[in-house]
Amino acid sequence: MKKIFLFMIVAGMIYDRSPAQTSSPIPTFSFSILTCSPGPDLYSVFGHTAIRCKELTGAAIFDEVYNYGTFEFSDDFYIKFAKGKLDYMLSRSGFDEFMYEYQMTGRGVWEQQLNLSPTQSEELLKLLEDNLKPENRYYRYDFFYDNCSTRVRDIIQDVCANNGDSINFSYVPPHPVTFRDAIQNNLNYMPWSDFGIDLALGTGCDKTMEKRDYSFLPDSLLQEFDYALRGGNKITSQPNEILAQKFHLAKPNFWKPTNVFFLFLVLQVTLGIVLLKRKTPPALQAISPSSSRSVGTAENCHIGKSPYRQLIIPDRILLFISGLVGALIIFLWFFTDHTTTQANWNILWANPLNLGFAFVCGKRKWQRWYAGVFMISLFIMFFGFFLFTQRLHFATIPIALGLLFVCIKIIRPKALTNLSI
Repeated sequence: MKKIFLFMIVAGMIYDRSPAQTSSPIPTFSFSILTCSPGPDLYSVFGHTAIRCKELTGAAIFDEVYNYGTFEFSDDFYIKFAKGKLDYMLSRSGFDEFMYEYQMTGRGVWEQQLNLSPTQSEELLKLLEDNLKPENRYYRYDFFYDNCSTRVRDIIQDVCANNGDSINFSYVPPHPVTFRDAIQNNLNYMPWSDFGIDLALGTGCDKTMEKRDYSFLPDSLLQEFDYALRGGNKITSQPNEILAQKFHLAKPNFWKPTNVFFLFLVLQVTLGIVLLKRKTPPALQAISPSSSRSVGTAENCHIGKSPYRQLIIPDRILLFISGLVGALIIFLWFFTDHTTTQANWNILWANPLNLGFAFVCGKRKWQRWYAGVFMISLFIMFFGFFLFTQRLHFATIPIALGLLFVCIKIIRPKALTNLSI
């Protein structure tokens, strides 16, 4: 009986010291922010952000990563992406499985431990699991305003706000930054992707970011949380590199858009002036096989007949490409849900009407008028480099100069024949 009585006393003492009976419960789970370095592809060149949840027991049975950057690839993937109707979703995978992908591609991973209370940790896990449900896991992706980084920021802020805490993101950049400036550091390593993105994005990409906007990029979110305070204390630990970065973005070679288009401009102008001086049907002259009067015949396209018939293949290629770009700009501007592809001043040189103009052969009364109006548009574009709020890509200069050469060839061809090459 004495042994039984002693056992009951000891058991009662242990029970009184259990976490359920103390005023400061011991957290069951810990959370951290994972920031992944850039990858070799365009979709991965800006890095990635996810949330890690780990069970605080010796066995560490639960070690999962919640990932808001997951998408399902389907036949209409690129159509949805172009229209701005692509849905991303929240997924969950094991930590080892998550790390394996980055280990195989040589991308680094940094971890920041979140300093949350037990109540906040429980609520964060509950919210994540609730968002993981099939009816809640999808969201409409927006690169600048709603992506894997902003979702991580928002859910952590919501958890703290629901428990009477607020996060103060105290980091202040040394100078004002636009969205285009923010993505430029990564795109410098992918010049052709940079050129394409600059053509697609309008003036909305050139507005100065507000304080909350900086965290749309994973590396910026890491920096934001590194300076973030909650009640005067840091909400995260110092970033810890848990996977060494082996892959580094390579510097671009000579064949960048600006260099390529300047070389094309030299070829176009040199051939154009030489062939104008010769006034003979050149081998490179574009001849339409159509016999209709609206297009013209091979005889009508003779270079000496009319200034309207002196467009050679490089001229028509440039007109055709600029027309295609213009059609894409119109589509992104008016027929998609993208918010940063509107009011795009690249339309001044990328006129979709150039698609038809590239195939016209033979004298038409409207050609001179069209070339004159288009020339004015090109001059406005040149002044726009100093006046517009939108920053145009430097590679558009040789393209616009080539188009200006085409206009002069139609309006004043004699001015070009007097030049010496």
